[in-house]
Amino acid sequence: MRIRTGIVGLQSVFWPHAFANCLNSISEAELVACTSMGLDPNLISISLGKTPEEYAAQYDVRLYCDPTEMIQKEDLDAVCICAKHTEIANFVEQVAPLEVDIYIAKPMATTLEAADRIVKAVRNNNVIATSGTTERFDGGIREAYQRFKSGAIGELISIRALHQHGDIGSFPKGDWYWDEEQGGPELSLVWYAADIVRWFADSEVARVYAEYDNYLSENSPFMDNGKIILKFENRVMGSIDIYFSVRGFQFPYFEIELVGTTGAIRTQQSVYEGTLFTSDGVNNFYRTQNNILLDEMKHWVQCCLNKTEPELTIEDARRVIELCLATRQSAKTQMPIELPKSI
Repeated sequence: MRIRTGIVGLQSVFWPHAFANCLNSISEAELVACTSMGLDPNLISISLGKTPEEYAAQYDVRLYCDPTEMIQKEDLDAVCICAKHTEIANFVEQVAPLEVDIYIAKPMATTLEAADRIVKAVRNNNVIATSGTTERFDGGIREAYQRFKSGAIGELISIRALHQHGDIGSFPKGDWYWDEEQGGPELSLVWYAADIVRWFADSEVARVYAEYDNYLSENSPFMDNGKIILKFENRVMGSIDIYFSVRGFQFPYFEIELVGTTGAIRTQQSVYEGTLFTSDGVNNFYRTQNNILLDEMKHWVQCCLNKTEPELTIEDARRVIELCLATRQSAKTQMPIELPKSI
C-alpha cells in the first residue's frame, strides 16, 4: 500500500519543495496533488520562487485551488500542510473531518487557542497528526538519546541545547521569521530546541526565564540572540541558547549536552562524532550522517500506514508552542513564567 498524499499551501520558501522531494523518495508514499488555496499566484511566487502551475509541473502533480476538492477527487490518505501559520488551524479543521492524516510544517500554530483547535480537530476525527520535529531524527541526537536511555550517564541532572540559524538579516523581509504574528524567532528556532529538551527530560517545564537581545541585526524588530533557563517538573535543569547572528564563520547548527549522575554526553551536527564522559574515561561515538527531514517523513508515513501515534504527538506539539510563547512572554516582561502543571 502507498499513502496518496497532497500538499496544502505553497506560500513558503522551503516546505513545498522539501515535502515534494521527501515524498518522492519514499516508496510507501505517492505525491499526487497540491493546492494553492486560491491565493494570488504572484504572492505565492514571491516565496516559492515560481508560480503554482510551474511547481505542479516540476513535481508532476495536479494543481487545485480548494483543499477539500483535492482530497475528495484524488482520494487522498494524507496531506502535508505548509500554509501561513495563522491559517493552519482553519485548514486542519477543514481537512480532518475528511479522515486524512496530517503533517504540519512547524510551527503548527502561533497561539494556544489555535493549537487547542488543532488538537480538538485531530482527536475528534481520529486522524494521525504531527508537526515538524526534524532534530529528533538527527543521527547524533538519536545516538545520544539511546545511550542516555540505556543508562550510560545515570539519572539526568541537566540538559543544554544550542540552535543557530545563520543571520536573521539574510532572510527576505516578507519571510515569516520577521513577523511576530506568524511566529517570529521564538517559534522558528526555539521550537526545535524546546522539543529536544522536553524529549530528553521526559517531563514538562515548570518554569522558564528568557533574555533576548539584538546585537547585529539592526533592521530586525526581533532578537538575534537568546538565553533561556528551564526548570522541569521532575527537577531536571535545562537551558537553550539561540543564535540568529552567525555570519562569516562556522559554528555548530545544533548541539546538545547532557549531564547525569554518572557521566555526560555532548554531540553536535557539524561534526561526525559525539562524546561520552564517564569514570571510565572519554570516549567518542560516531554519529550517523542522515537526511533528518527524510527520516522524519518516513516515520510519519509509517505511522499513517500502521495507524500509530508519531513520536511527537499533536499534544506534544501543543506543549512546545506553549513553552515557546512562554519564553517570549518572559523576555518581554523580564520575569520568570510559571507554566500550567501537567496532568
